[in-house]
Amino acid sequence: MSDRTSQYERIAFEDLNYNSYLRVPDLLQLQQLQSDPPHHDEMFFIIIHQSFELWFKQLLHETDLLVRGFRKGSMSRVLKVIKRINAILACLCDQIQLLHTLTPAEFAGFRERLGTGSGFQSVQFREMEFAYGIREEFFLQFFENDPEAHQRLQARADAPSVYDEFLQALHAAGYPVPERLLAGQRTSTHELDEDLVSVLHELYQEPEGNYHWILVCEALLDLDMLVSKWRQVHILMVSRTIGGQKGTGGSSGKAFLEQRVHHRFFPELWEVRNRFFHSPSAR
Repeated sequence: MSDRTSQYERIAFEDLNYNSYLRVPDLLQLQQLQSDPPHHDEMFFIIIHQSFELWFKQLLHETDLLVRGFRKGSMSRVLKVIKRINAILACLCDQIQLLHTLTPAEFAGFRERLGTGSGFQSVQFREMEFAYGIREEFFLQFFENDPEAHQRLQARADAPSVYDEFLQALHAAGYPVPERLLAGQRTSTHELDEDLVSVLHELYQEPEGNYHWILVCEALLDLDMLVSKWRQVHILMVSRTIGGQKGTGGSSGKAFLEQRVHHRFFPELWEVRNRFFHSPSAR
């Protein structure tokens, strides 16, 4: 067993079964409805969001393995991990659309019982953004009263991003990544670097011997596209359920989500496309 399981009571191997291994009885006790009388659709709402958090936990788990793959220079391992990450993100894009079956009247029946709860308080989703390079200190304030969550998010902010690790691995493989991008992790969101676009342009132009790197670039772009799709589907879901009203917890709801839809983890991988269609040597 991993160290993480040491905090829980260990069950003798001979006593393990489906329910005890997965702690199903405990899991099924975690859906505590706040509406009174209990509103039928609140259970649906809770289970969807709890499952989001479980998938976010797995995404962070896979992201840590992705970082180790980059540090070892194992692009086959990297590709395998990104494949799983992307499959989970695709699942989340489908899963969030389940909320479309919740009519405005049904949501209004229990929404006031959410109190100050809001999706932007999800520490794990913010960890994901921080881990991939979108780092905004603004969000730290929402976890000041939760030292453990604040520490986890700060640790992601202080560590190199996945993009930093990708660039280090690219540099170690002999590609001329600008030194200023290798100087250390960034505490702020990465901004597009034209010199890095040039490096990636050359990589794409010379696929012989480099194709595993092109596959990594394309897989990272798939990841970025899926996160962007999740953001867009989220906006549509909110618009369909509450329109343009403010969100719970003080957020601006749909307007807040729309401000974030433009975010990209790997801006140079998007910009390099323009080089092929504006370069004089483009075919």
